[in-house]
Amino acid sequence: MGYHYPIMPLMRRLFALAVLVLYCACSGGGAPAGPGGGTGTVASVAVSSSAGTSIFIGATLNLSATAMNSTGGVITGKTATWSSSNSVIATVSSTGVVTAIAAGIATISAKVDTIVGSTAVIVSATSAQLSCTSVTPLAMNVGDVRVLSGIERSNLCLGGGAGSEYVLIPLNTSLDTTTASTQFTLTSTNTVAVANAPSPLILAHGGTGAAHGFSRDLEFERELHDLERRELTPKMHAARGGSVSPSRMFSPGGISRITGVPASPTVGQIISLNGSLSSCTSPAMHGATIVAISSRAIIAVDTLAPPNGFTTADYQNFAITFDTLVFPIDTLNFGVPSDIDANGRAVLFFSPLVNQISVRGSGSYVGGFFYKRDLFPPTVPTAKLDACAGSNNGEMFYLPVVDAAQQYNEFFANKAVATSQMITTFVHEFQHLINASHHISNANQQSFEESWLDEGMAIAAQELLYFRVAGFGPRQRLTAANITTGGNANGTESDIFQAYGIQGMQNLQVYLQTTQTRTPYDNVQNVASNGAAWQFLRYVLDNTTGAQPAFTRALVNGSSIGYQNLTDTFSGAIPAWSQIYQQWVVAQYLDGTGITSNPAYAFQSWNFRDVMAHAVTSLGVFPLVTRTLLPTTTVSMTLRGGATGYIRFRVNSGLTAQIAPALTLSGSVSMALVRTF
Repeated sequence: MGYHYPIMPLMRRLFALAVLVLYCACSGGGAPAGPGGGTGTVASVAVSSSAGTSIFIGATLNLSATAMNSTGGVITGKTATWSSSNSVIATVSSTGVVTAIAAGIATISAKVDTIVGSTAVIVSATSAQLSCTSVTPLAMNVGDVRVLSGIERSNLCLGGGAGSEYVLIPLNTSLDTTTASTQFTLTSTNTVAVANAPSPLILAHGGTGAAHGFSRDLEFERELHDLERRELTPKMHAARGGSVSPSRMFSPGGISRITGVPASPTVGQIISLNGSLSSCTSPAMHGATIVAISSRAIIAVDTLAPPNGFTTADYQNFAITFDTLVFPIDTLNFGVPSDIDANGRAVLFFSPLVNQISVRGSGSYVGGFFYKRDLFPPTVPTAKLDACAGSNNGEMFYLPVVDAAQQYNEFFANKAVATSQMITTFVHEFQHLINASHHISNANQQSFEESWLDEGMAIAAQELLYFRVAGFGPRQRLTAANITTGGNANGTESDIFQAYGIQGMQNLQVYLQTTQTRTPYDNVQNVASNGAAWQFLRYVLDNTTGAQPAFTRALVNGSSIGYQNLTDTFSGAIPAWSQIYQQWVVAQYLDGTGITSNPAYAFQSWNFRDVMAHAVTSLGVFPLVTRTLLPTTTVSMTLRGGATGYIRFRVNSGLTAQIAPALTLSGSVSMALVRTF
């Protein structure tokens, strides 16, 4: 049986409701809502206006309130009380008439009986009301980066000089990605569209797709991670008794405990492995044949694998590659995994169970996965872990088989394509395995790493694989020419990049088009956040001194998780986190433009602007979405925690421009201004 987790839209019927304006008094009482005598208990109050809820200073707005019972029926004959959350911004009369006083946002509420309904009213200044007469215009040189403070945050005035251009970069610095969204609107006078490079580019959400025209199915990964957090994390504790048995080093020898694998396995033996996607219940055992054994790997193939797939020689080559390429990269950079089955090897289980997860025609596929449940004891609890009956009790991960006849879907019909992506999957999933095993071995850890950081490190492992195969390394500032011209014994540079380096870049491409809604530290699994998490981790690593593997190993061994783990690991090695994060956000725009030489705003391992424009896409332009600020059009954004935006404008010669937020900025919003021309 295949497993897939589509997002099912909820179908809702719309019911037309008769709207009745409720007239009310100030606190302490009000006028009747209207004629009639509807009955029932008030369950909700809706506040609305046919003219919208955005007005200019000095204007008025008529609001109406509708009281409804639990079935949505309108209740009449009630009274209501109106109030404003911020009378400095807007007041409201006893009849629901709002008067705009100053730029900002106020919540206008109507209370009927004990039930309150509300709406946000945005007040902005007109161009005639904006003035720089009492403000000294800010003077900046080309390449200057200024974090706005004080009066600049509410009344920014800029002189045009001989003509100047800027990018304004708001950033929601909150670590809360779920409830800390901040909305703001900018208005301006005397701004026009930019006339100089880098040219702004506005793209729809999306990209060119992953290598070979398909992308990874992150919905499946999200569902799997959610299942692990929900069912496995409660089975993980701080070590009872204060200690755990030390993890064995990952070296050959000992007695195998993994389900069905003999202590001294041989090629041709039939074993049995649980391939069910349930975590600790309903195991579904599958027969598998051991087809290759190396110092670090046991390769087993499901007995139900279709014909005309990988040959025995192919599987032997996979085992050798795991030993000589994947294992050294991952263990150097992330540490040696546990060895709970005491055989010094990881089991690579090739099974059509993985193929079946991908839905035919969906455009995305599951390339393989690691399941944390296999590191749990199957029957007898340990000092750290409760039992999980579905566990295979050993280090292993799951991989697809070649499906030449497309029995399951179209994704692995081509053997060459399947081969090229397999090594990337090895290094990605083995990193996940190492990370999970170290969290289990840590006596004080009570949970696994947060998904966003775990994925960021796994994509970093893929990047390191690409560096090794292509002959590069960190901090070499690779350009499009570097990764598309020439080659080595492993193939042409272009082929190597397509096989090993493309996925992280394409994830990043989607992030660059969705910076207002996506963040690096987002545990809701998605392509954009995965790309951002990898790039942010790479930026942080490149801004440290010393050997980078020491930091990535420390992340895996940390006693904390998520952003706190980053903070603890890099404490003292980089600037303050608020500073390094803002530098990274600014670098997204400035790097590769030649506008500034400040290394804080550059990526040391990649020239992303050049690579993204010429090697990842065919656009010829860096795909970072920007907005243009004009006097005739306001720019509005709702930024989640960690999200940012890029707003461009020009001030022509001899003029002074003013930029002002149409509502009071939240303290979590930082605004950086860069002069670009």
